[in-house]
Amino acid sequence: MSTYSETVRELRSPGRIAQAPRSALAPIRGVRLAFGVMLPLALGVCLGRYDYGVYAALGALPSGFAAMLGEGRKKPTAVALASVGMAWGTFVGALDANTPALLVLFIAAFAYAAGIAGAFSDRVAIAALQWPGALLIATSTPDTPRQAAARAGFVLVGGLFQAALVALAVHAERTDIDAASAPLPRRSAREFAAHLATTIRAHVGLSTHHGQHALRLAVTAAIAQSAALLLGLAHPYWAALTAVLVLKTEHVLTVRRALDRIGGTAVGILLGLPLVALAHFGPAALLIGAGVAITLGYTVFSANYFLYSVFLTGFVVVLLDLLGFGAGQTVVPRLLATLLGGTIALVASHARPS
Repeated sequence: MSTYSETVRELRSPGRIAQAPRSALAPIRGVRLAFGVMLPLALGVCLGRYDYGVYAALGALPSGFAAMLGEGRKKPTAVALASVGMAWGTFVGALDANTPALLVLFIAAFAYAAGIAGAFSDRVAIAALQWPGALLIATSTPDTPRQAAARAGFVLVGGLFQAALVALAVHAERTDIDAASAPLPRRSAREFAAHLATTIRAHVGLSTHHGQHALRLAVTAAIAQSAALLLGLAHPYWAALTAVLVLKTEHVLTVRRALDRIGGTAVGILLGLPLVALAHFGPAALLIGAGVAITLGYTVFSANYFLYSVFLTGFVVVLLDLLGFGAGQTVVPRLLATLLGGTIALVASHARPS
């Protein structure tokens, strides 16, 4: 079946949008990961440093998704990997936000690195995908080198705090059978470095599926950012962020993610407006509303991407409001940028070798 036929078929299947298999829901994990996001945010709000709390929450929020896949003992490492890359991306994005040409090059480079990292495992792929995401989000508020380093530090602290919570959860979930079984052999540092270099060399270029996807991802992210800048959108990074998050190696999955992301963002913005309005009842009400939203987002992440996008968008609207970007100011720009990025990702997904 051609990619065009697959696209049309997905467009004719709106009924799956609201489907969320109960077996795929993870409420306990949702509460645990949401705690890792909300605690630093609450501390920042209570101390009157909303920006510090938001930056730490932005480090913990995407890092938590790296704990969704893979065997238990490797999850903390994946979260830490996401955190380190996000901190570096935050620094670069905040520092180069006012130099569009250089920024587009960095966006392409980070997206390419994320695409190549997908060759290692799905778990590493999710962790690496947070790197360009953090870079793009950081462009919303340009900073000096010192301020950018401080912001990156808060992102790193938030991400590593999430990694510590995941490590504690993994330790608590170990059964007697796991404890009695023989430990898995570990590679030496030299063996690991050799494996890392061999895998990267194998997939750089166009000879492999992952190499092709990495190049497609880099070009698509650069085009989405450039198009949003040329169109004069108020928050152009949302276009590139959408393109990076929805473009997958499989075309059908890309179509589904694009439709779910666009629709979920539209509904999530509407959800964000009453969440932000809770601030009139005090910081506690706002934090409770935001906590419920992100808990539901983590809970449905593996079950329904549309619902996940709804709750995530509502939560992000709250974060942006805390940084001074009023919810009313960001509604239309974000929706337009998401639509642009999703459309560009759909077009790019058709560019596949026979």
